[in-house]
Amino acid sequence: MIIKMNKKGQVWISAALYTALGVILVTLILSVGMPFVDKLKARNTILQTKGVMYDFDEIIRTVNLEGLGSRRPLYVDIGDGDFLIDSENDKLIWSFFSEDQLGIEPDLPNPIKEGNLNIQSTSLGQGYRIELFLDYSNENVDIEALNLKLLSGKYNLVAEHRYETSDFVEIREA
Repeated sequence: MIIKMNKKGQVWISAALYTALGVILVTLILSVGMPFVDKLKARNTILQTKGVMYDFDEIIRTVNLEGLGSRRPLYVDIGDGDFLIDSENDKLIWSFFSEDQLGIEPDLPNPIKEGNLNIQSTSLGQGYRIELFLDYSNENVDIEALNLKLLSGKYNLVAEHRYETSDFVEIREA
């Protein structure tokens, strides 16, 4: 009987050791893999937001060039970060905080230009504030946002060329 008890104990000890080893391996894989997954997620967010900014730019320029009464719908999905329509300075700005550089050199004197899109990164303590913005202040495009300043989430918007005391492109919820 004593021999059988020892074998039963060995089975339970082996099971406990294998379980502990499995938990340690899963924890190790997750601790190494999660920063990589977070970095990929941040890069994907930036790529998606670039697409939204390019769509915004195309619609604003089209509506502005077509003249009074021109109107275009736009669906916007802002997942992470803050999207600001700055009517005073005629800018559309998206900012995002990341712990990684994400391939964007921080603290450059001038923003990186990709067509009409400007990209800028600023060092902030342990991370970086990344900004994508469209600047219409030096162009013949005035932006007005009707009851929209800071966007987050999903929106159906309309860009319309209007005139009151001067021409402007109004962006509002549909």
